[in-house]
Amino acid sequence: MAHKNVEILRRTDETMQAGDVEGFFGTFTDDVVIHVPGRHSFAGSYKGIDQFRGLFEKFMQHAGDYSFENHTYLADDEHGVAMQHSTYEKQGRRLAMDEVFICHFRDGKVSEMWYLAGDQQALDEFLG
Repeated sequence: MAHKNVEILRRTDETMQAGDVEGFFGTFTDDVVIHVPGRHSFAGSYKGIDQFRGLFEKFMQHAGDYSFENHTYLADDEHGVAMQHSTYEKQGRRLAMDEVFICHFRDGKVSEMWYLAGDQQALDEFLG
């Protein structure tokens, strides 16, 4: 049986892939902190579910046709990692790369998350 926090990571991805936006945001605490590195227009840290929603909307506008396939979930009582392969397509351009999400958990939800791109420079150029 998988660790309970592995199940949280899986549920987060399943809701996103299903287009269940409310279910997706329901896997995060109200005071979640999201860290997004890079030089693109929405790199930075976002505090609280409202800022995270704004980040998510901006990401979806800039990402074009975005899809992902997770290949590994690791977690213990405090930390989790999700590794995935993602594809971005827009205006005839395509970017495919591996990505990693590192998470902290609290009360059965993700309370903090760091995003790491396999090729940060390529992602910065793609997202603008």
